[in-house]
Amino acid sequence: MVQDGATEELTKQLDDRFRLVRKLITSEWNRDNEHGLGLTHARILTLLATEGPQKASVLADKLLITSGAVTGLADRLVELGYIARERGESDRRVVLLSIDTAGLKLLKQIDETRHALMLKLYRGMEQQEMETMLKLFDRMIANLQEE
Repeated sequence: MVQDGATEELTKQLDDRFRLVRKLITSEWNRDNEHGLGLTHARILTLLATEGPQKASVLADKLLITSGAVTGLADRLVELGYIARERGESDRRVVLLSIDTAGLKLLKQIDETRHALMLKLYRGMEQQEMETMLKLFDRMIANLQEE
């Protein structure tokens, strides 16, 4: 895509705004969460609660991070007693991560924090504006997934 000066400036402004929104979301999350865990910890707990026990490599694929990163995040969640590592029944070499009762309880608090953050983020927006944003995000995702 060839960009003229105006399009290039718009692209820069969009990039700046996108980075700022991400930064503000993270800042808001860190300010409001009482559990001291990051957004990716929350995403791991959510996946384990909704999809059941998972291998670290599967979580890594779903979260778009490395298996090593999942291991570090999982270590912290295990240390805090929110998830457990268990051996596979059919293959003892397979290690599955699963959420436990304390993790499910924490996930309720996390969901409340996330919900409050989303309400604040989209405050004052009309449904049509939100639908337009959704279409634009879908288009950006498709653009990035093209071969």
